Amino acid sequence: MDRKIAKPSEKSSKAATLEQLVVKLKEIELGLRENLVNLNLKLGEVYSRPEFSIRIESFKKEAESRASSLEEEVKQLREELRSIKELLDLKFKENKPVGY
Repeated sequence: MDRKIAKPSEKSSKAATLEQLVVKLKEIELGLRENLVNLNLKLGEVYSRPEFSIRIESFKKEAESRASSLEEEVKQLREELRSIKELLDLKFKENKPVGY
């Protein structure tokens, strides 16, 4: 087994590089946390404005209404599909040859 033994200078340079990467990651994490705080503040501002709150509520009601109507339509289509399956099954049974 031929293993290379790392020289002390290589180890310290790798450790320094690793430390730099850790510092960079912490800086990125801090930036992301700041962005999150800023976004939350801006969302708070948007929700606190009455004109936006009214619009948002209007969009919610419209979305709920559409969802309800789509649920009804799906329910109706399922019923129609069930009826068609029953009709096709009856036709198949009626057209079945004798002794089948």
